[in-house]
Amino acid sequence: MEQIKPTIHGHIHLCQTLFRGIAENRTLMPWLEERIWPLEAAHTPETLTVSVILSLREIIETGSTGLLDMGSVQHSSTTVNILKESGIRAVVCNALMDKGPDFIKKPLPWLINESEKVENGCEGLIQYGLAPRFVLSCTPELWQWLETKNKNTIRTTHAAEAPGEMADPWIAKYGGNIHLLNKLNFLGDKTLLAHCVHLQPKEMEVLVNTKTAVVHCPWTNLRLGSGIADIPELLKNNIRVILGSDGAPCNNRLDLSAETRLAASLASLKAPPGTIPGEKWTEISGKQAADFFNFKNFQNDKVHLNLTTTEEDELALVEDKQRYLNEIPRAGRVTKVECNGKIIFDHGEFPTLPKLPMSIKKAREIVWNRALALGMKP
Repeated sequence: MEQIKPTIHGHIHLCQTLFRGIAENRTLMPWLEERIWPLEAAHTPETLTVSVILSLREIIETGSTGLLDMGSVQHSSTTVNILKESGIRAVVCNALMDKGPDFIKKPLPWLINESEKVENGCEGLIQYGLAPRFVLSCTPELWQWLETKNKNTIRTTHAAEAPGEMADPWIAKYGGNIHLLNKLNFLGDKTLLAHCVHLQPKEMEVLVNTKTAVVHCPWTNLRLGSGIADIPELLKNNIRVILGSDGAPCNNRLDLSAETRLAASLASLKAPPGTIPGEKWTEISGKQAADFFNFKNFQNDKVHLNLTTTEEDELALVEDKQRYLNEIPRAGRVTKVECNGKIIFDHGEFPTLPKLPMSIKKAREIVWNRALALGMKP
């Protein structure tokens, strides 16, 4: 038995876990347009409940005690209420999207009202955040409203994820996604950008000067064919980096140890192996995220991992103990998780999570059929 340091999912879509395995073999925009957006729009409060509980089960049982959820456009209060009951730390948002297909986008006044509901519902370990989906799904008016919001509020969006984004005239006009977000006054020390795979000239400098953080989602970047973010170069420039699993349909797993393992391996393609030691990856996947989100007393959270006899014997001579521990798959191996003094997982049981309101199969069928009715092709 080994007590290991807990992790934090810096970027996740709790509403998407119900879609696991039914949005395959697509790059970013077809993945969104042909599957994710109609499926998200098809959620009912009950099916969203199933998705959020499934997500939290997987996140908690693999040793995470905190997260940032990008949220859904609708039914955001459902997610807030489950998170408050779960005992986990979270920054929760409602996805802001006033541009795109009619079946999912909402007018700005509606989105503002939904955001107020989320903010008013947050308390205790649950914080409010702002999450415009990305430049391509938000009008200038939405970005102008965001400028009026409290600058101490965590804000996040997707940026420079796929190579095709530069084809958008608005992005191209400013020479890149990060340049445009800077022009929109969205960047700053409370801003977290997901992906940042395709940074354009001088955008690294913008991230440095604005103290903007980056969340790295390596499995998603590979699965959607987006590319490999240059994490060693970001760290070399003292840009804060944290890790995320993104969504189950573009990852298939919500175990942050898998992200840590892949991220450490991919970093060896950008810089010599060992440039980023295991201890640094442990910090990136935990403390660095906790500090960014201001998750108080995170250092007291506890995760117990069941090691095999072989692993215990091997530990005596491993060259990088933290990397060795980081790369042990957590699913089925974590025995107990404690968050802020409360046990939230104990030998297969989730004492703080509500029961599913329906079977997973039924929830998936409801969402699938409702999405077909919205025009999604089978």
